[in-house]
Amino acid sequence: MKPMIDTDEVLTQMTAQAVAQGEGLRSTVRDLTLQALQSRELSLAQIKSVIGSVTKGVNLGAIQGQLDTDEVFAQALSGMDDALLKAVEASRIALHQVTGEREFRDSHLKKALDDLERLEDEFLATVKKAAGGAGSPFKSQWSGVLQQQMSAGTATGQQVMAMMEQYGSQIQKAARAQRDVGFRAAHAMAQNFATLASGVLIGLTEAMQQGAAKSSAAAPAAKKRR
Repeated sequence: MKPMIDTDEVLTQMTAQAVAQGEGLRSTVRDLTLQALQSRELSLAQIKSVIGSVTKGVNLGAIQGQLDTDEVFAQALSGMDDALLKAVEASRIALHQVTGEREFRDSHLKKALDDLERLEDEFLATVKKAAGGAGSPFKSQWSGVLQQQMSAGTATGQQVMAMMEQYGSQIQKAARAQRDVGFRAAHAMAQNFATLASGVLIGLTEAMQQGAAKSSAAAPAAKKRR
């Protein structure tokens, strides 16, 4: 049964409106992406769904706003990267909560880590697919921005690489143990991990928003003291 409200379509339209206005584009796309991720399990499939919807919204907004598309796409891609960086941090915290200082004994979590390792490639591939669909007027502009990002690497990819180095030996042990684990149990644990990571992401986002609010409130006060 199809849901009454298509959340992906709502996200696309919200992004399009924000892009058409053209103000604070990077932070606006970051916030919209984070809000969407918080309402779902933090799984690779859900992340790709969010990124695809946001990218479609960026395309629509670029058409409506008649803006400098190269700058719009670069800022939008950076905003999505910023949001995914928070998602990776949430996953790292959730992983630490699950494993603590112990050895990485629970091979059920291997799928979650495998998905994280693929995140940068899937992120850029999803943007490319959503941006270059049939009839897209911005294929060449997106191609240039994506090529530049792939050459430089994303902040998300760097964060994931650091995580993989941290848990590398533990992941290898998990891979050997994975052969003895039933698929259903592994899938259930991965879902539980995604839910836990989503909860951590909500906390990280709230802390970020509170910090931004304090900075905004402090700025007028500092001016008065001068």
